[in-house]
Amino acid sequence: MILHYLTLAIRNLLKYRTQNVISIIGLAVGLFSFCVCLYCSRYIESTNHCFDNYKRIVQINMYDPGTGNYFSGTPAPLCEDMRTWAKEVEALSFVTYPRQYTFDVEVKPGKTLPYELRRMETDSLYARIFTPRILAGSWQTASHTPNALVMSRATAVRIFGSESEAIGKTCTLNRRLFTSPSGTPADGGIVYTVQAVMDDTPQNNSLYFMETMDMLVLNDSDGLLQSDQRHEMTGGNTYALLAPHADVRQLKGEIAQRGFGWNLYGRDYEVQVFPIGQFPDERKQLSIISWITSSMGMLILLVGLLNFFHFLIGSYFNRTKEFSVMKVNGCSGSQLFALLFIQSLLVVLAASLLVLWGIEVTDGRMDYSLFSMSMVFSKSLLMCHAAQYIGLLVLLCAGICLVATLRIRRISVQDGLNGGRRRRRSHRGRNFMLGVQFFVCWLFVALSAALYLQSEKTSGTLLHTLSMQEKASILSIPLDYSFLNNADKQSLVDRFKSHAAVQDVLLADINYLYGSSGNLMMTEKDNPDSWLEVNVMAVPRNFFSFMNISLEQGHGLEASTDLVADRTLQQRLQKDVMGMPLYNSQRSYTVSGICEPFQTDTYTKSQGYVFIPYDASDYIGHCYLKCRSGQEQEVRTWVEQVLRETLPESVPVRVGTLLDDIHDRQPLEYTLKNIVLFFAIVSILITLLGVYSSITLDTERRQKEVAIRKVNGAGVPQIMLLFARLYIVLLAVSALLSFPLVWFLLQQWKRMYIVFFDHGFLFWTSIFVLVAVVTALTVVFRILRTARQNPAEVIKRE
Repeated sequence: MILHYLTLAIRNLLKYRTQNVISIIGLAVGLFSFCVCLYCSRYIESTNHCFDNYKRIVQINMYDPGTGNYFSGTPAPLCEDMRTWAKEVEALSFVTYPRQYTFDVEVKPGKTLPYELRRMETDSLYARIFTPRILAGSWQTASHTPNALVMSRATAVRIFGSESEAIGKTCTLNRRLFTSPSGTPADGGIVYTVQAVMDDTPQNNSLYFMETMDMLVLNDSDGLLQSDQRHEMTGGNTYALLAPHADVRQLKGEIAQRGFGWNLYGRDYEVQVFPIGQFPDERKQLSIISWITSSMGMLILLVGLLNFFHFLIGSYFNRTKEFSVMKVNGCSGSQLFALLFIQSLLVVLAASLLVLWGIEVTDGRMDYSLFSMSMVFSKSLLMCHAAQYIGLLVLLCAGICLVATLRIRRISVQDGLNGGRRRRRSHRGRNFMLGVQFFVCWLFVALSAALYLQSEKTSGTLLHTLSMQEKASILSIPLDYSFLNNADKQSLVDRFKSHAAVQDVLLADINYLYGSSGNLMMTEKDNPDSWLEVNVMAVPRNFFSFMNISLEQGHGLEASTDLVADRTLQQRLQKDVMGMPLYNSQRSYTVSGICEPFQTDTYTKSQGYVFIPYDASDYIGHCYLKCRSGQEQEVRTWVEQVLRETLPESVPVRVGTLLDDIHDRQPLEYTLKNIVLFFAIVSILITLLGVYSSITLDTERRQKEVAIRKVNGAGVPQIMLLFARLYIVLLAVSALLSFPLVWFLLQQWKRMYIVFFDHGFLFWTSIFVLVAVVTALTVVFRILRTARQNPAEVIKRE
């Protein structure tokens, strides 16, 4: 019997092969997108579950009742104080914020290489709370050894080849820490020894959420925990492991009963306790990200499911006559259910295979970074999630088939043989599903267009004195390598500019898009009360010509005491600043020129810039090369070759363009633009496949009606309008519902920027015309094919 059902199901699938292929592809793409989005949401929602004791771990925070704000971090002495009296706590540990430093690592005896590694300083009780799994060495040894390192497995394997090879190797810090005692030289020299290697901790944890961590530092002689300054700074967080019999409320009660608080910078703060990961600001941000990703996944899946189910249900009710004949011949309800369920199961199976194939081929290609966070997709976990969703989809199909079976069983045999009187009612549901698909399509298309336009707006605004072509032709080369002295860097620059295609060279102490040389100047010499908040940029003399910045008054940086201010600062001070003296802690300057505004940020309003002379002989941190048009790639290849010859093998070569820096500076637009564009394309394709499937069923079902209308004098335009008016109504109504929602989202998004693209009438009209045109192209083909059929042949077939 099962073989018979399979035969019937396959025959019916082949009968409508085009529509079924459309359903399979739409369902597979929707399910794949849903799996990826829900992976992100589940990843966020499972934050800190990697810790064995996560239900007992709490975070200690300071709260200012006067302002209603929580203080960032806690001082280390607060943790030490609580250890002396907290009875509801089994262990307390202080963990510093993760920071990246350059170490000279002993990769093998007699050979050291520089590596940039992220480290966190902590104490020996970290292991009691977070239970890291030690793979080599000993935590006990590390906790009793000065300047001990506990390295992560991934870092140990990357540098040394295996976990065991890392034990006993040294890592020398090549610059002093901000907490180092005054006797530590500027180039560091602090030697740390790897005493243990721990298993990698999943990145969805509150210690360093979605960031990599290379090692923990214990008993750091120059660290925060042993610094004399630790009473006057935070620099980390305090975590506690509750006793097995205690809970958060009991610890809060103990703190309240003791009246425990903390004084920092002359202010008194309350001490509050939260379960790890439940700190208000942190939880709110994670919940927003989780909500966005899950919403996007649900919308895409909804489009795919509606496309699949409206064809599935439509095909069931189009076979009412066939099922009525089967009922006359003794077919029971369970047999009819089995027949329908096997047919849907075959479609789900085909879609599931496509989903699993998609996960396999995209392994390692979906990983992405946003700001300092990175997401790495696990293929095995993603497949496990997909299997769960496929199981739920099978259950949903069973429910749909059960409902369809009950409805078909209730139709009388006579009505069924006539095609079913109630069949038209099912098209209302189908049309509603199409309307929902169009609604989702409008959302993604409008948001994708908005992200694209905003990214273009920000690219044009940042360093706006340069054209987009000029930004793409300027190479941006970081030279902030602590293991190179300034003479070595100057030698590198000389080799760079020896290439014939290099037009000009601009040296800087920093990347101009990632900060400034300072942010304060004094209007009165040696008067600390005369500080003026302003962005200070140290620039060479050719800066203004290199960046195409025009001087509106005065002259450039001709003398060592000259200073150029931009127009934004002059407008802010509301006076003519030409000739005005300004001072920093080292020397005095006189405003010698006014230039047009300098823009390096689109999120906050500029306070103005002042440009002071830059001496490249002191420090070179960045280099910009202006290339001749069309020869950028040649220069880039040359620069990469020079860097590979000069830099140690452990240091990656980093060469980009000024336009790349702008894209990195605006990761929200450029990363989300690609993601939302993908979803927009997916939603359009699935919706159009659904429209094509729907118009195909409609035209095939109403062939006789069209033939009769043609006999009575109806022309092609009248027949086209007969079918097209449904889609015109669906497009118009769904747009009227979705556009106000998109407009509201754009208004909220606009608050983040000081510049925003024009989303006026042309923006909405263009989006509507785009989707309407591709929809029209989809339906016109099928309508014309039906309208041009010979009426006599159609009536003869019927």
